[in-house]
Amino acid sequence: MKSFKQLIQPARSWANYAFFREYRYHRKVRRHLKQYYSPEAPESTCEERMVVCMADGKCHHGGLADRLRSFVTYYGYCLEHGLRFAIHFDFPFRLEEYLQPNRYDWTLKPGELTYNSRQAHAVYMDNTSDEGPRELRYQRRMSRKLLSSTRFLQHHVYSSFYYDEANFGRYFHELFRPSARVQAALDLERQTLGANYISVSARFLELLGDFKEPKATLTLYEPGRKELVERCVAKIKELHTKWPDRKILVTSDSRRFLDACRHLDYVHVADGQISHVDVAGGADHTKTFVDFLLISGAERVFQIKTPPMYGGNFSLRAAQAGNRPHTLITF
Repeated sequence: MKSFKQLIQPARSWANYAFFREYRYHRKVRRHLKQYYSPEAPESTCEERMVVCMADGKCHHGGLADRLRSFVTYYGYCLEHGLRFAIHFDFPFRLEEYLQPNRYDWTLKPGELTYNSRQAHAVYMDNTSDEGPRELRYQRRMSRKLLSSTRFLQHHVYSSFYYDEANFGRYFHELFRPSARVQAALDLERQTLGANYISVSARFLELLGDFKEPKATLTLYEPGRKELVERCVAKIKELHTKWPDRKILVTSDSRRFLDACRHLDYVHVADGQISHVDVAGGADHTKTFVDFLLISGAERVFQIKTPPMYGGNFSLRAAQAGNRPHTLITF
């Protein structure tokens, strides 16, 4: 029979874990974000209470999938609590260049965003790889705790929570539609790809030595790179034997892998520059958004992963946006 100490240990461990996460939140705000807020900063021209999702380069914001799932989560929070929802996304590009408001206007007019510390404050909520029920309950509780204050007009949310997965597709389409640039590129790709296709995504980070991550990751030596590419191409060929009458859209963060797949007559690779949305520079990110929206239109969405590859959620969010089945294939 378990002792009382053994029985309460899981609850105590979680309490300690949650405490230190809240401590990290306060430390992050105090050390990195508070410096941008001042009582002398211009006040907002708008008196509406709002939640603003921030992607302005003041901290690490993550990839596109992380940002999007955060946006839809806090859009849902605002709908539930009667608050205005807005996005301030200008690093390393303005979101409006690629995604425009659809049925809900999330843009801020000039003068509405304020860094006046009497009107606005920074909120940092870190996320983990845990997506279990307990973690999602914690995220909901922390969101209510940090965003319910009536002391401030504006809650500026940095980093991301993701507890509203079930509504991702519906909220995504309420918030976003492709910009003219992205829509033109989509139309061009669909002329070649057609309407009936499946998609396969592979995330390598820096394993193949041809992609730059915001945080350095493992890079393989050439023999390992070659073997990994060959194994993943073999998996593409295997999927083709199961879907012989469908084209395969292949997306990846590795040009080397895409080039290895491109010669297969049943494979389609969208044109454009491969880039990461959390890396500063003059990159064109059209391909990132085109890949995402093309995946959302596939009949079936697959993601392949074998050690030491990274999983990521890019193809999963795209599948959710299009209400498509998503399958992770590990081998």
